[in-house]
Amino acid sequence: MAEARARISFKDVRASVKRMQTEGEKLVARLQRDARTLSTRSRRDLSSLLTDARRLQTDLRKRAEKAFKELETRRTRILATVEEQVTRAVETVVDRINVASKDEVAQLQKRVADLEPRLDTRAKERGAA
Repeated sequence: MAEARARISFKDVRASVKRMQTEGEKLVARLQRDARTLSTRSRRDLSSLLTDARRLQTDLRKRAEKAFKELETRRTRILATVEEQVTRAVETVVDRINVASKDEVAQLQKRVADLEPRLDTRAKERGAA
């Protein structure tokens, strides 16, 4: 049996190769253009992400500083309240047990210090007489 062969001329093969080359060049050009566009977009996206991250960092820092200030204010207010309540409680207890206050003890120490020289003087006068 004789096989029928389709014969293509050299000119047709050459034209086909030329078309393939042209289409290949177009495809490569399109790939390059798409890659450039994608890389530009990626840089913009990365830049945008970096900007957002910096903004978030600044925002978080401000929030943390504000929270610390609020906590410090609360701490000061609570401490003042506790000191006031303790002072009132101690004053009440001191009044009930009838103990001398710090000021009263200081006054008594001063009076004793004033009386000691006078007593010494009197003792010397009696001893001399």
